[in-house]
Amino acid sequence: MRKTVLTFLCLLLAFFAFSQTANQRKSINFNVDSLKCQQLYQLIEAEWDENIWIKYNQELFLLSSKNSINKALTNKQRNVFLKFLSDAKVNEGAYYQYKSKHQKAINNYTISYLIAKNINYYEGCAIALGNIGTSFDYLGKIDSSLTYFIKALNYAYKSKSDASIAYVLTDLGYVYNNLGNYKKAIVYNLKALSLFTKLKDYEGLERTYFAIGKIFDNQKEFDKSIFYYKKALFISTKTNNQERLCINLNSLANVYIILKKYPEAKKNLEKSFLITKKNNFLATTAVCFSLFGDYYFSNNEYKNSELNYLKAIKIFKNTQTNFFYAKSLTQLAKIYFKNNQLNLAQYYAQKSYTITIKNNYPIEIKSSSEILSKIYTQKKQYKNALAFTQIVQKINDSIYYNEKQNIALKLEHWYNSKLKETKINKLTQEKKIADLENQRQQNIVIILVVILVFLTTLSYFIFNRYKTKKQNQYLKLQLLEVDKRIFAEKQAAESELKALKSQMNPHFIFNALSSIQHQFMYGDKNLANEQMGNFTYLTRQILNVSGLKQILVATEIEILTKYLELEKMRFETNFEYEITLSGNLDPDYHELPPMLLQPLLENSIKHGLMHLQGLKKLSLNFNLNPTEDVLICTIIDNGIGRQKAAEMKTKNISSHQSYASQALIKRLNIWNKNINNPLVYNDILDNAGNVCGTQVVLMIEVH
Repeated sequence: MRKTVLTFLCLLLAFFAFSQTANQRKSINFNVDSLKCQQLYQLIEAEWDENIWIKYNQELFLLSSKNSINKALTNKQRNVFLKFLSDAKVNEGAYYQYKSKHQKAINNYTISYLIAKNINYYEGCAIALGNIGTSFDYLGKIDSSLTYFIKALNYAYKSKSDASIAYVLTDLGYVYNNLGNYKKAIVYNLKALSLFTKLKDYEGLERTYFAIGKIFDNQKEFDKSIFYYKKALFISTKTNNQERLCINLNSLANVYIILKKYPEAKKNLEKSFLITKKNNFLATTAVCFSLFGDYYFSNNEYKNSELNYLKAIKIFKNTQTNFFYAKSLTQLAKIYFKNNQLNLAQYYAQKSYTITIKNNYPIEIKSSSEILSKIYTQKKQYKNALAFTQIVQKINDSIYYNEKQNIALKLEHWYNSKLKETKINKLTQEKKIADLENQRQQNIVIILVVILVFLTTLSYFIFNRYKTKKQNQYLKLQLLEVDKRIFAEKQAAESELKALKSQMNPHFIFNALSSIQHQFMYGDKNLANEQMGNFTYLTRQILNVSGLKQILVATEIEILTKYLELEKMRFETNFEYEITLSGNLDPDYHELPPMLLQPLLENSIKHGLMHLQGLKKLSLNFNLNPTEDVLICTIIDNGIGRQKAAEMKTKNISSHQSYASQALIKRLNIWNKNINNPLVYNDILDNAGNVCGTQVVLMIEVH
């Protein structure tokens, strides 16, 4: 026994030792692989040559993929590798972006976003969506780009990462600038600039300086745009970001061409072109060709200009860079116009106009419209010329450069500059306080002014944030109300559809046509013709009113009269009906939903009067309640009563009536807001207590 116990204890200790070793081994494998992923990620971030870092990225992708499906790891550990996998797909997308394969880039960014979203990696979601927005910007799809940047900003705020927020803000500013919304563009970029300055993120600062330069470019404040482009150029040179360096050089060259500073323009262009050729930046190379076209065009060297535009167009078309593609087409049209080659000019200008309209490029819509107006004027097609002139005028009046926008932008730029100047002044004054006592009062005043400006600014941002929060709450409430209204309208539509289906009982149609046919064959042909007219009129009226929410009581009475006339033909002389009005009801003023009463009249005839021997009577009365806000419709028949009708109904079940009744009640419940029981059935008793008829009361709210 003792031996058995000792043996068991030894086995148990060995098991625990083995389990501990297995757990340690699993932990060691996780630590080694996650550390390796981190090292690969850092190597990718530090390397600028995409042909080198893409190899590191492939290794990162394989390692993170393998571990993300490793069932030996915990969910938390697998999520670590899923995060690296998301980053690897973003990097792969960036690689295709460098190669101007934008759709492949978007596919990889989308996969990255889905992985990040699945593990609540919000910063990864923001990065992936932001890159999708950038890809659509390259493709010239500005509206799609804006949509993805807005989504990215939501995830960036969720991630609480200032860097992610700042990058998306500057991208949004860039898009709004392209859309001509300079106010939003400057607001977003100033917010981004503040965050990048706090983070000391020079890459982000470079992008934001470039974006602000673009805004001043569009505002024709070229001195300011050159100032910001040079700041961006300085940072891209220091960080050795070759692609951004080319973008900044090209932007400066474009401004210098506009200002007719041709030596400076050519110098920047040639420098940019050498870098793009060396690094095989396809899209940037095309931009260089386009700018060389602008340069030669401005110097009246139209042949050289044409050759460069054609080179640019070929690349832009292949890479689907629609904005620059359209711009180059417009410039080519201008060359042919200068050379009086009007047909060629019209062809390229019209092609540019089509692309710009499709992609919503306000700037290029204006440019292509201007040259088309000139072409049609030269061709003496004045109607077309006027149409394009009006397009140009409309754009000028709506979103383009005007004094008010320019002043607003100057004030914002002045305000931003003043904040920096105030800090410098404050430091200077604090030093002077120690040296010059006689300026003490003056310095106190300056400090108070600075504090006042700070408090005013702080109050503005707090109020703006509060206002935004309230607007968001209001929008949420509006969305809830819209959802409720859509649901109610859907119910109403379904009810109307069911009501329409129930309005004309197939048995009634068959019986009516049979009776008319009988009259044609054996009876009074004049009566048959008259009733055929009634049947046709009734059918047309039902179709006419089925789509309406309300009709006049007079119209309803007219339809019901035609219906009852057709029913009366079946009973010959044994059926009488009357329709009466009571109280203050005006049939040509008051309204009700169409065809509510026909199913009830049909029910009275089919189940109450059909089986009655002798004279059959049916009456319908319209009345208003004392407050005149409810229409009361009372139907009375002298039929066999509900109990006998139910007994006979069990022998010959018809689903039409129950279907029509359900649709009718549903319509009433949707229509009536304050009436709980709008449809009431009562038995009519004679002096001996026997059932001698049925009363139906229908209550409809007057809207």
